[in-house]
Amino acid sequence: MITKFKQSWQLFKASISVTLRHRKLLWFPVLTTLLTVIIGLFFLSAMALPVVLHHTGYHLNQEQHWVALKDYYFPTPAVQPESRDPAAEASGAPSIPLTDQSAAAGKTGIPTAAHGVPWGSLCLLVLYFVSMFLATFFNVAFYSEIISALDGRGVSFRRGFSTARSRLPSILAWSLLAGVVGWLIRTLEQRLPLAGRIVTGLIGMAWSIAAVFAIPVIIQEQPMRNPIRILQQSAMTLRRTWGEGLIGYLGFSAGSTVIFLCSLPPLLLAGAAALVFKSVLLIVFAGVIWVLALLLMAYVSGVAGHVYRCALFKYATEGAVPEPYSQDLLDMAWKVKKSSGKQ
Repeated sequence: MITKFKQSWQLFKASISVTLRHRKLLWFPVLTTLLTVIIGLFFLSAMALPVVLHHTGYHLNQEQHWVALKDYYFPTPAVQPESRDPAAEASGAPSIPLTDQSAAAGKTGIPTAAHGVPWGSLCLLVLYFVSMFLATFFNVAFYSEIISALDGRGVSFRRGFSTARSRLPSILAWSLLAGVVGWLIRTLEQRLPLAGRIVTGLIGMAWSIAAVFAIPVIIQEQPMRNPIRILQQSAMTLRRTWGEGLIGYLGFSAGSTVIFLCSLPPLLLAGAAALVFKSVLLIVFAGVIWVLALLLMAYVSGVAGHVYRCALFKYATEGAVPEPYSQDLLDMAWKVKKSSGKQ
């Protein structure tokens, strides 16, 4: 186990080395986040403008306008027509159906709830699937350039987005499947009791594990309109790399922990110096630098984790050993499978 941990630490260092050698990879998540926010805001504003300007009979600066919009786009369930007012029946007064009371209330000038299509919920659902599509599109561009860097061809933003555009059918199909599965899991977790939420959480974990290589599969294969095939290819690759995948990710977690522990002594020294010189500014400055350094290291480690995933995928599917990895490091997956009696 100690040997495997050392090898995983070497995997961590190799992935960091690839990331720092191709620094454009560090800018990919930043660029894709900015583009996602810009596209999302544009799409949201395009959807929100007709909603906000919907005719209600009131001006935009009147509170009644916004109340009427809420009632129109998020209607409350209609009351049964035969429902009666229990208080009126108990007092002997003639009872009025609650629906008639609601209609009467509408005559007071307060807009009644409009019961129709829940446009608000539909808009949120559309926005959810659009965000899934954008995330998949940009991840395909990002991963394609990681694979390019592992092949020694450098990194290009234009080439990455060109690859993503050539895989639009696969991206759209996978986004729809992942969006539906994610929405179902989230809905069940909110509505089921504790035991059901635990089972749903396990199903969600199994889905995430099976789909871990979905993006590399989209890049490697020709455009596919069947997302089930993408999931099958990802799961088959995972079966061949299961042991190494787990050990490798544990190595990444351990590497981050080691870096965190190594960062504590300088912070403690800065704190001691601040006490000696009675300088609050010194400890504040040291604390800010420490937090920023940890955030930067966490970001670099995250990108390196994606690099490792692509390296493992290339080795599992092509038998290629990207530099600076070695076959001894990447071959741990195959050794785990052989020791368990599976090929």
